[in-house]
Parts: sequence; C-alpha cells; structure tokens
Amino acid sequence: MAVQRGGNPEELSVAVWRIIRLMKRMDEDSRKRIMILTISGLIIATACFAFMNISSILSFLGSVWNAMGPFVWGFCIAFVLVPIQRMFEKWMANLSLSAHTKRVIAVSASVVVFLLIIVVFFMVLIPQLVNSFESLADSMDGYWESFQKFLQQFGNYEEIDTTLQSVYETLRDYLLGWVRSADIIVKRLVTYSLTFVRGVLNFLIGIIVAVYLMIDQERWKGQVKKLAYALLPIEHAENLFYVGRLTSKMLDSFVFGKALDSLIVGIACGICCGLMKIPYTPLIAFIVGITNMIPVFGPFIGAVPCVFILLIISPAKALEFGIFILILQQIDGNILGPYILGDSLGLPPVWVMFAIIVGGALWGVLGMFLGVPLFSVIYVLVSDFVRKRLREKHIRVES
Repeated sequence: MAVQRGGNPEELSVAVWRIIRLMKRMDEDSRKRIMILTISGLIIATACFAFMNISSILSFLGSVWNAMGPFVWGFCIAFVLVPIQRMFEKWMANLSLSAHTKRVIAVSASVVVFLLIIVVFFMVLIPQLVNSFESLADSMDGYWESFQKFLQQFGNYEEIDTTLQSVYETLRDYLLGWVRSADIIVKRLVTYSLTFVRGVLNFLIGIIVAVYLMIDQERWKGQVKKLAYALLPIEHAENLFYVGRLTSKMLDSFVFGKALDSLIVGIACGICCGLMKIPYTPLIAFIVGITNMIPVFGPFIGAVPCVFILLIISPAKALEFGIFILILQQIDGNILGPYILGDSLGLPPVWVMFAIIVGGALWGVLGMFLGVPLFSVIYVLVSDFVRKRLREKHIRVES
C-alpha cells in the first residue's frame, strides 16, 4: 500500500477557498479578531524563531554590517563634507562655470581639505602627544618626590601619605603600562593586518562613496523620495522627510558648531598655556579641546586630569592653570559658545543635562556627545505633537 506523503494541491486550494468564503460570511468584528490573532501568532512565532537562532542572526547581521562598512563610512564622510562643499560653491557663485563643474570643484576641494586635516593631525599632533606621554611617564617619580616635599612643608601628612602613595602607584603603573604597550599594540596591528587593511580600505572606499553621494546628491535624494512616496501614504512620507530634515539640521548645527567652538578653545588653551610655560602644553590643549565637545560636563572632565597632572609636577602651575581654565570656560560658555551655536537646538538646560546623562549611560562618551542633538529632535517632535493636539482641542496654554 502506498503511503500518502502530502496533500493534494487541489484539495489544499479548495480548503483555502472555503476558509476565505467562511470569513466573508463573518461580521466585521469577527474578521478583525481573526486577523489580530493571526498577526499576533505570526509575531510570536517569528520572535521564538529569532530567540532560538539568536547567534546565527547576530552573525548574519554582523556580516551585513561589515559588508556595508564602506557605505557607512561614505555617508558619515559625506555628512561632514557637505557643509564645506556648500561653502566652496558659494565662493564660486559668480564664476561663469556650469553647475556641474562648480559641484565637481567644490567636492574635490572639500575632500582635499578633509585629507589635509587628517595628515596634519597624524604628522604634527600625534608625535607631540606621544612625546608628552612618554616624558610624563619617565618623569613621574621625580614629580612625585617633589610633590611629597611640597606636602611636608605643611606639617605632618602621614595620614594621607598611604592613600596618596597607593593612588600614585596605580596611576603610574597604568600610564607606564599604556606607554609600554604601544609596541604590543603595533605588533597586534601587524599580526591582525587583514582587519587593519580592511578598515583602511573601507575608509578609502568610503571617501569614493562620499564623492559620488555629494556629486549626485539631488539624484539620490529624489530616488529616496520616490521610494518613500511609492511605499508609504503621502502624509507618512511627508512626516518621514520632516524628521530627516530636522535630524540633519540638528546634527549639522550642533556637530559643526561644537567642533568649531572646541577647536578655538583648544587653540586658545595651547597659546595661553605656552605663554604661561605650563608643562605638556600640547597634551593639555588637546585634552581640553576634545573634552569641550561634550556639553556642560566636558570642561570639568577635561580640566580634572590636567589639574591633577600639574598638581604633581608643580602645585603653583596647577593653580595657574585652574584659574585660567575657569576664565576660559566662562568666556566660552557665555560669549563664544552662544555666538557660534546660538539657540539652534532650542533645548532647555535641564533637558540638555538629561540627554547627556542618559546618552552617556547608554552609549558612553559618544552618547554624551550625540545625545543632545538627537534628544533635541525628540523634543521638537513631541512639542509639535502637543501643540497640534492642543489646537485640535481648542486649548490655549501659556508656555
């Protein structure tokens, strides 16, 4: 006797047709309940499948992310270079050149500026930072002895000597280990050269992708709009474009404004510290400039390690630097920062602190930096929604 291994396709189609006719005879509420139960069952089954195969799914997503690496780099680089490209195009506005030629020249000039900044950073700043770290690590013992002699002038300090000694040894070992591990890091980079080369290639290909994105930005923006209008209702597509424009505006104004502000602060700190003959001026200026990118807490995060380093070397220099950094941050917070950034984010101070704390808790230092512009987008969207609902209800609330 033959064993039937599967159903007859005709019988299956008849069963499906009967189910459809049965659903047509049902009332609207019954059909909705069946649809909800069916969709819920599919979601639960999909979630269970994903949970049971989480490692394979994560591995697949990791492979996709690695494959998309050049395009991620390309979008990031294009986002950084577009304002520079627009600046060059404004300078060439009165030239008798075609729009395409102006675009090509502007894109090429922005890429050259971008590469020059990278080259200058690695050729000028990095060696000075490494020399400062090495010099600081080699001189730590002598600085610590001088610091102990300074404390002895104030009488008996044995009660705090043990704690200070422990803190010093921990910091010294960490710093020395970090400096001495530079060779190990280089060897690991050589050992895992494939990963390093892949990252460099992704970056270089990302530059090429960014060039194509900037040259044909109107074309691909139009393609994205066509796709959104084709797949989504018009109202939802418009809302999606509004969120995109708002996010781009917030990131653009904050990232570039804060970068310019931090660059000026770092240069001013380097010049003034050089005039005051503060030790390790390049290192201190670099720390102050980089940490100034973090709103509110950045100046304090950068000032604390610098003051601690100078306190060990020379308490007088630490006091001078502390007074100078307070003056510099007051100028930056009350004059320079508002002049450059203005009120572009429109976020109240309490929400700025909230965005920094939550962003830092979720994504670390990057979250502390990007949390403010991203939360500004959420704040504007919620504010728009609240105002719309109040208008619909004819409620007027004084803000």
